Amino acid sequence: MKRRWGLLVAVGMGVAVLAVIAVIGGMSRDPRVCPAIGYAYTGPVELVFSTSPASVAACFGEGCTPQVVVQNDERKWLVPQSRPYLNEPVSVTSIHVEATAALGGRTAVDLPVETESTGEHPFGVGCGGPFRFKPVPVIFN
Repeated sequence: MKRRWGLLVAVGMGVAVLAVIAVIGGMSRDPRVCPAIGYAYTGPVELVFSTSPASVAACFGEGCTPQVVVQNDERKWLVPQSRPYLNEPVSVTSIHVEATAALGGRTAVDLPVETESTGEHPFGVGCGGPFRFKPVPVIFN
């Protein structure tokens, strides 16, 4: 009886040791050492309106002064991350928008600027990668 019990304990310990080795071995095959790269997005923030606006002004940063924004050739409302819209140093996480709708209505609001991955992962998915801003929806009151 003692022999059989000792054999079962030895087999159980052997299985446990093999499981630990497999887990540790699996970790070493896929090292997650990421380079110290901080990705920054310096492109514009696109404003998407629920109704066509007659006038648009925007800026980045707390207490900023909104500046006139004009549509580009593709009829997009793009706010660049540069002066006079941005007074550095500011990490763009929100945008202040003041706009008047073509059919009436006005809005003056601070809106969050969300990010999304570009889908590029030069150092692997676990290390992150470049990002861009999602379009910011603006709704008139």
